[in-house]
Amino acid sequence: MTLDELQALCEAGQRELMATDYLAAEKILAQAEQIAFDQREFETLSRLYMPLQEARRQRRQKCGEGIIHLGLIAKSANEKLSAEQIIGQFPFGQLLIAGWGTIEPALQFRRLQAEQNLYVDTFLAAVFPTSDGPVVAIIAQEASLPSAMTELRLPPHSLIFRPDELPSVPQKGTYETYSHVMQIWESLHMPFLQMADAQKDPIEKIQAYRRTIRIDYACELAHQKLAAVAATLV
Repeated sequence: MTLDELQALCEAGQRELMATDYLAAEKILAQAEQIAFDQREFETLSRLYMPLQEARRQRRQKCGEGIIHLGLIAKSANEKLSAEQIIGQFPFGQLLIAGWGTIEPALQFRRLQAEQNLYVDTFLAAVFPTSDGPVVAIIAQEASLPSAMTELRLPPHSLIFRPDELPSVPQKGTYETYSHVMQIWESLHMPFLQMADAQKDPIEKIQAYRRTIRIDYACELAHQKLAAVAATLV
């Protein structure tokens, strides 16, 4: 892609952002970001991270205005959660979907969200039985899971909750419930943000901040730091 075509793509994303179509703006600007990174167009990168951050911030905020339900948890190995049914019931909001020993229902849900352009988020989670009762593991990123609950074998920086520690009744987003969800997102992305901060090489730092955003697309600090690092490479 030529530089003029890349700039035109960025401008298209900006127009969608101004039109408050945040999902469309994010998709266009994320495409531009990938192309700019691949082509090492650092000046473009330094300028597009702020509108991309704004599109993602607005997307997360819109999701927070819907239903918040962190109790979509399989009760046994025989209960298979259906992403299609869940997205039909909860097409707008913030969810936690936990399959029995698997994050596959949550992954399927994310794919449907992207296909249907809906303002709805879900954590990647799985439920495991233990001698003290079931626990829910929230996973930072797609990974293979152990067949049984073993903290040492879970992906690094997983969060573990008992089901009664998570709001299990669907409720309209409020400041309190939205704040609770945001705290979980922050706990997920913070270790990866700190690892990115520790990188010395600017390209490795950019890659690490981009990895942080794959874990939490609305991590504002990662976008801001990406813009700053890219600007040093112009």
